[in-house]
Amino acid sequence: MRNDTPVPVVEIASTTSTPLQQVMDLLREHGPVIRRRLHGRDVLFVADPDLVAELCDEERFAKHVGPALENVRAFAEDGLFTAYNDEPNWARAHDVLMPAFALGSMRTYHPVMLRVARRLIRSWDAAETPVDVPEDMTRMTLDTIGLAGFGYDFASFARDEPHPFVQAMVRCLEWSMHRLGRRAGDDHDAEDAAFGEDAAYLASVVDDVITARTASGETGQDDLMGLMLGSDLDHANIRNQVITFLIAGHETTSGALAFALYHLVKHPGELRAVQREVDALWGDTDGPEPTFEEVGLLRRTRQVLNEALRLWPTAAAFSRHARVDTVLGGRIPMRAGDAATVVVPMLHRDAAVWGDNPELFDPSRFDPEAEAARPVHAYKPFGTGERACIGRQFALHEATMLLAMLVHRYRFADHDRYGLRVKETLTLKPDGFTLEISPRTERFARRAEPEAVEESAAGGPSRVLDGTGVLVLHGSNYGTCRGFAADLAAATEGIGCAAEVAPLDAYAGGLPAGRPVVVVAASYNGRPTDDAAGFTEWLEKAGAGAVDGVPYAVLGVGDRNWAATYQRVPGRVDTRLAELGGDRLVARGEADASGDLGGAVRAFTGTLLRELLDRYGDPALAGEAGGPAYTVTELTGGPLDALARRHDLVPMTVTASRSLTEPAYARVKRFVRVALPEGVTYRTADHLSVLPANPSALVERTARLLGADPDTVLSIVPAAGPGLAALAVDRPVTVRELLTHHVDLGHRPGAEALARLAALNPCPPEQAALRAVPPGTATLPDLVEAHPALREALTWPVLLELLEPMRPRTYSVSSSPAVDPGHADLMVSAAAPGTGSAHLASVRPGDTVLAGVRPCREAFRVSHGDTPLILVAAGTGLAPFRGVVADRRALAAAGTPAPAPALLYFGCDAPDADYLHGDELAAAQAEGVVSVRPAFSEAPVDGARFVQHRIEADAAELWPLLRRGARVYVCGDASRMAPGVRDAFRALYVRHTPGADDEAARTWLDRLVTDGRYVEDVYGG
Repeated sequence: MRNDTPVPVVEIASTTSTPLQQVMDLLREHGPVIRRRLHGRDVLFVADPDLVAELCDEERFAKHVGPALENVRAFAEDGLFTAYNDEPNWARAHDVLMPAFALGSMRTYHPVMLRVARRLIRSWDAAETPVDVPEDMTRMTLDTIGLAGFGYDFASFARDEPHPFVQAMVRCLEWSMHRLGRRAGDDHDAEDAAFGEDAAYLASVVDDVITARTASGETGQDDLMGLMLGSDLDHANIRNQVITFLIAGHETTSGALAFALYHLVKHPGELRAVQREVDALWGDTDGPEPTFEEVGLLRRTRQVLNEALRLWPTAAAFSRHARVDTVLGGRIPMRAGDAATVVVPMLHRDAAVWGDNPELFDPSRFDPEAEAARPVHAYKPFGTGERACIGRQFALHEATMLLAMLVHRYRFADHDRYGLRVKETLTLKPDGFTLEISPRTERFARRAEPEAVEESAAGGPSRVLDGTGVLVLHGSNYGTCRGFAADLAAATEGIGCAAEVAPLDAYAGGLPAGRPVVVVAASYNGRPTDDAAGFTEWLEKAGAGAVDGVPYAVLGVGDRNWAATYQRVPGRVDTRLAELGGDRLVARGEADASGDLGGAVRAFTGTLLRELLDRYGDPALAGEAGGPAYTVTELTGGPLDALARRHDLVPMTVTASRSLTEPAYARVKRFVRVALPEGVTYRTADHLSVLPANPSALVERTARLLGADPDTVLSIVPAAGPGLAALAVDRPVTVRELLTHHVDLGHRPGAEALARLAALNPCPPEQAALRAVPPGTATLPDLVEAHPALREALTWPVLLELLEPMRPRTYSVSSSPAVDPGHADLMVSAAAPGTGSAHLASVRPGDTVLAGVRPCREAFRVSHGDTPLILVAAGTGLAPFRGVVADRRALAAAGTPAPAPALLYFGCDAPDADYLHGDELAAAQAEGVVSVRPAFSEAPVDGARFVQHRIEADAAELWPLLRRGARVYVCGDASRMAPGVRDAFRALYVRHTPGADDEAARTWLDRLVTDGRYVEDVYGG
C-alpha cells in the first residue's frame, strides 16, 4: 500500500443498474481500497496494484466464489468458472479440457472461426441500415463457440432476433447481478420464477446439444464436447461445462470486440494504424483468407484489443480469499476465508502504473518494452492463477482475426455520435452502439514479399555441387548430441548440402555409400547411448571393408570429470570406421561439457565445412557470386517454428505452477505442469526437453549495454562458406526476439571466446583485464558492462559468433501416465544457475513453452515385480521417483498383488523447508507401496545428514535386499551426491563381505553397473 490510512467504510443504501460502475465511482472518490457496506454486509474492494499483486499470490490466496458467482451457480453449478476450489469436478474437468486450448487445438478451431466470420461479413455486406455492433458480435461469437467447441450450429445470422438461448442467458446474468442488491424480506417470487424458467431453458438447449452429438455417433476428441464425452465426467457436469463455455466463450469476447470497434471509431489515428497493418498483410484482396499464422502477425490489432480490455475488461472483477490468516498490505487483517474483490477496470486505471491520463485510449501501452516494464499483476483482464480464463487464447485469436478482417473491409461512420454507455449483466459491453458501414475503396499498401540476399565467400567455392548429401547421425540420451546434430545439419545446408538427421541405430545394419556421414555421439558410463547400442554392436561385428570409401567424421561429446570413460564410445566409433575402410574427413572432434563445449563444436563445424567445400565444392561458384541475384524465400509458420523444428519441439501449455518449498526457504523449488498435445505420450522417468527464453530484464539490459534499440529489425543471413549456421532464423527478427529466444545470454564464455574478446577490445588496460578473466565465470553482458570499450567492437556478426545459440534443457518428468497421461509434471530449482531453470521457474499457468518428450535410458525404466527397489534421490532428483511411486500406488489401487519392497532415500534440507511432495510420499508410505527414508542436512537424525549416511545406517537392511537382486536407481547431483552414494554402497559391500577391500568393492559395484542393477541419472557434474 502507498499509505497506512484506515480502509474507508462506505455505506450505500442500494445498488444501481450498473453496480460495477457504482463501485468504480466509489473507488475514485475514496481511494483504491474500500469496504462497501450494503444492507449490513461489508465487501472489501481493491484496485491498488500492490495489494492486487499480494492477492494474486497463490500461496496466500485462492479464487473466491463470492455472492455474484454463487448466484451464477444457480444455473451453471460446478462449471469451471463457478466451481469451488475443492470440488473434485473442477480439477477433473480442468485437466480434461486444457488440451482443447493448446496451440494445436487453436489451429483446429481457426477454420471454424473464419467460417463464422464470413457469416458476419455477409450479413454486414447486405445491411441497409446501421449495424448493431454488440448484437452482431454476440451472434458471431456464439456461433463460433457452438461450432468449434461442441459441433452445434446456433445459426444466429439466420435469425432476425438473437437466439432464445442468448436472451435467456442475458436474463439469467441480470438476475444474478440484481439479486446482489436485494433487501431481506422483499418479494422477488415473480423474478425468481422467471429465472427458474430461463435456467431450465438453458439446460434443455444444452441437453439438446449433448444429445445431438451423441446421436451423431462421432467419437473424436478434437473439441470440448469430444474430450468431455470421452472422459469420466458425468452428464450433469458436462451440461454445466457447456453452459459455462457458451456463456464465457461468447459473452466476454463479443464485448471486447464491440469496445475495440468503439475506440477505433473514436480514434481515427489508431484506426489508420490498424488499416496500415492489415493492408500490408492482405493488400487489396477483396476477401482475404487469413491463415492461423497471419493472425499472429497482427500485432497492432492485438494491441488495440489489449487496450480495449484494459479500459473495459468484459469480466470486470474477480474475488480472492485468504488461505490462512494473513495481513494484506501490512495493514488489512484477513482471516482464513475472508475475501476481497479486485475491481479490474480501476486496477487498469492506476496512474502510478498507467501514467497521468489512464482514461486515454492508447494501444502503445502494449508495445513490448512497455509491457516488459510493467508489474506483472497490473493487467488482469482474464483473472489470475490457475483459475484464470482457460479460453483466453481462443478468445484473443478469434477477436484479433475478426477485428482485422472488419477493419480491412469496411469504413465506419459514427452516424449517431455515439457516447459510450456501458451495459452490465455481470459482464460488460457497449449499450446501443451502432455504426454505418461502407466498403473501403482506397487500398494503397501491397503485401511485402520477404527476400533474403546471400553473398558468396571470396576465394574457394561458396557452395557444394548440386545433389551433395550429408547424413548426420547422433547417439544421445538427453538430447544434447541430438541438438548438435541438428545444428551441424543446418550448417551443411547453409553451403548447399541436402542433410538428413537420424539416430545411429537407424543405420545399425550398415552405412550408405555416396554421401559423407557425420557422427555426433556421447558415452554413458563408457557404454553407448540407448539410440546407438545397435549401431555400435554392428560396428564391432562388421567385417573388413564394411564401410569402404565412406567419407566420415566423428564429433565426440563428453565430460572430462568422468576421466575413466571420457570419449570412449565416439573414440571407438572413429577407430572402427577407419579400420573398416572409412575415409576420415577430419580429425575427431572432442567437445568437453566441463570446458568450452560450444567453442569445440564451432571449431569442428568450421573445419568440417571447409573440408566439404574442398571436396565437393562447385568450382563455378568460386570467388564470385553465381546463380540468380536474389534468393527469395516464402515464409510459413510462426516466428519460432524454425527453432522448434530444429530441436523437434512442439508448443505445450503450462497448466499449473506453484512453489514446492516453504515461503521462507531460500532455495526455491517449483512445480510445473504442462499439457501434452494430442499424440504426444510419455512413460514414467522420461524426460522433457524445454527450450528456454532469456528473461525480459536481461534482454533489455543487454540491448542497452550494446547500444541497440530492442525494436530494430535484423535480417540474419548465414555467410556462404565454412561457418556455423547455428541460429534457426528463417525471417527477419527484432533485436528483442533475437536476444530473447535465439541466443543464450546466460552462457559464460570459455577461454577461446575470452581471447577473442581481448583481441577485439581497443583499450589496452581492458585487454589485460579480459585476459585475466577465468574462463566460464562471467556472461557476455557482464563482460561488456565491466569492459565498456568492447561495445564499439561488437558488431552483430561478431556477437552472433560469440553468443551461444539457445538450446533446449532436459528435465526428468515427475509424474506418471498411469495417473494422468495428458500432462507431464516437472520439479525445477529456481535457485539453480542457468537460463533453463530460471525460465521454467518463471512460467505461470497459461504460458506456452516449446518442449518435447525424450525417452529415458531403458536401463532407468523401473519395473514393479519380484525385484526389490532401492531409489536414491536428492532435491529435484526426486522427480522420476515421484512417478515411480505414483505407478505403485496405481497398481495397488487396481488390486495388483503387492510387488517386492521399494525403499526411497530422499535428501533435502529440513522437513519444514524443502521436503518436496511430502504429503504424497507420506500417503504412499501409509498405503504400503514404498518406505520413505528422508535425510535432512539441516535437521539430521542420528547424524544422518545426507542420503549416503542414511544408506550406511541401513546397511544391515539393505544387504539382504541386494543379495536378493535388488536394483539401485540414483538421481541427483553428479558432483557430490552421486559419488557419495557410490562410496556408501562400496562401504556396505566391504562391511558384509569378509576379506573384501576397496578394490573388491569397486569391482562389485562396477559389475552391478554393467548388469544394469545400479543405474544413475545424474546431472550437474
